[in-house]
Amino acid sequence: MVKQIQYNSVPNILVLEYPHTDIETSHKIKFIANGKSTLLYLRGIVYHGDNHFTSRIISNKGRMWYYDGMLSEQISSENGSLRDTSDNDLRQCQDKDLVLAIYAQK
Repeated sequence: MVKQIQYNSVPNILVLEYPHTDIETSHKIKFIANGKSTLLYLRGIVYHGDNHFTSRIISNKGRMWYYDGMLSEQISSENGSLRDTSDNDLRQCQDKDLVLAIYAQK
């Protein structure tokens, strides 16, 4: 699915909601403004399941970290590399479904 949205300027951060959908999650989003292209990169994902939210945090170098505040007492654990993770593998994490994707500039 492709949806074209127009902004007056490129946002510094963009949060996309995925309510009960099967939308592909891109590793980056390209904006073109005034003839100049700007990329926003996937920097975080929020998951939901069993009345509980968890997240993946993604570093500038593409390393992923998993965080579950109820179970890990404010400690995140390394969770692979975005480069090696397909869209299908991003859709679920620890039996929870993707509900938000957060994009930001480098």
